Amino acid sequence: MRNIANIKPSTILVSLMHNAKLSNAVSRTALRDAENQWCKHITKPRCNRDQQVLLDVADQLRLIIVQVSQRRCRINPPQWPALVRLEADLRAAYLANINLEALLDTVAANSDHSEVA
Repeated sequence: MRNIANIKPSTILVSLMHNAKLSNAVSRTALRDAENQWCKHITKPRCNRDQQVLLDVADQLRLIIVQVSQRRCRINPPQWPALVRLEADLRAAYLANINLEALLDTVAANSDHSEVA
């Protein structure tokens, strides 16, 4: 079993944006919206993040999966497994309450905890 905590949804979403070649405008919009939501999510400090965003992004990806499955949209075949896996991983991370792509806590340069060069 894969370690879900190590996935990088932002990298996968950017790769999908560039390589999926979705043929349907609804699916392209859903992918763009998912990527935008994720970018906003990961820029927030960990304590201010809403895990519901994982489900929101997964729902956008599910829309694409349904459209491709119903042959309403075409996708570049090598990108299909990445799309399906990302959707499943986001749902699993939500259920396990895993914080994906956690930002490192920043320390002020003049604080007692900063390193001296």
